[in-house]
Amino acid sequence: MSQTLTQKEIDLLLCGTASLSPSQTNEPIAAAEIVAYNFMRPPRVNKDRRSTLESIHTRFALSMQAMLTSRLRTPIDLVLSSVEQANFSEFILSLASPCAAYVFKIGDRLGSQGVIDFSTDVAYHLVDRMFGGPGEPCEIRRSLTTLEQTVVRGMADRGVGLLRDAWQGQLAMNPEVVLFESIPDMLQITSREDTVLLMTFEMRTGGFNGFITICLPMGIIEQSLQSRQAARQLQSRGGGADVSGARALVEASLKTAQLVLQARLPVFRLSARDVNNLQVGQVIQAGLLLDVPVEVLVNGRVSYLGSLGQQRRRVCLRITHPVTTSVTERSEHDRQGRVL
Repeated sequence: MSQTLTQKEIDLLLCGTASLSPSQTNEPIAAAEIVAYNFMRPPRVNKDRRSTLESIHTRFALSMQAMLTSRLRTPIDLVLSSVEQANFSEFILSLASPCAAYVFKIGDRLGSQGVIDFSTDVAYHLVDRMFGGPGEPCEIRRSLTTLEQTVVRGMADRGVGLLRDAWQGQLAMNPEVVLFESIPDMLQITSREDTVLLMTFEMRTGGFNGFITICLPMGIIEQSLQSRQAARQLQSRGGGADVSGARALVEASLKTAQLVLQARLPVFRLSARDVNNLQVGQVIQAGLLLDVPVEVLVNGRVSYLGSLGQQRRRVCLRITHPVTTSVTERSEHDRQGRVL
């Protein structure tokens, strides 16, 4: 370009008005809404996902509130204060030192861990109430003793169980508390630069209030939400028709599949001498009745019982009824130690 663009012309180009003539560039335009982009903390949770997360953890707050009320024998209000995204380093800096954080496994996959942190005030309030105290606010700045850790861990175990129930249908969880940590810098559930999801709950009872925080890796949450969203999009685009087509294809494939069908005569006993004297073409006297059921095997598995007969000078087999698992297991047991 032979002409240098002014800042106003650059703004017009960014706003999609590059087709305006030079005479029109001098006209006033409405200021575009500018949102600062933070490269250290990208906004990866949109409004729809945020509403879903708030709904999930609101249910968790109600369940946790009922559990705490019954265990502490006093009315307690537990409300969801915020759901936000942050770096794991920011979460560590937000914790008090010492803290009362419990690390729990989210599932069987390696590295999938979360943190539930009871603020120091909340931890000592729980201990005081569990031992019959009034639970009044106190200024104690020390880490929990072994006995106090055990008491609060009971609450943490119940809490992660309620978290699993709240996430049921959204994220497959099998949480289990694995360790306690009182030093924030010692928490190592993920890298310091990784993004995590923080849920803060405010606990109020009488003249006391404190906070409980849950930290979950954002990667696991995103994977769950994206899979659920993809399923909903497939359904909204007429996924029922696709399922019907897939069902017809599967049925057609099953109809042309070939299976090995075998009929096995009932087992009977032979002595070792008779087995040793067997010859080709020899007829063995089984000594069985004609109405003894015959096992029908499909691909080597006993699936039906039938009876032998004759039709047009041919030996035939008529299926009488299917075989259950218990009958199959009993049949396998009866054949042990016998000669077929």
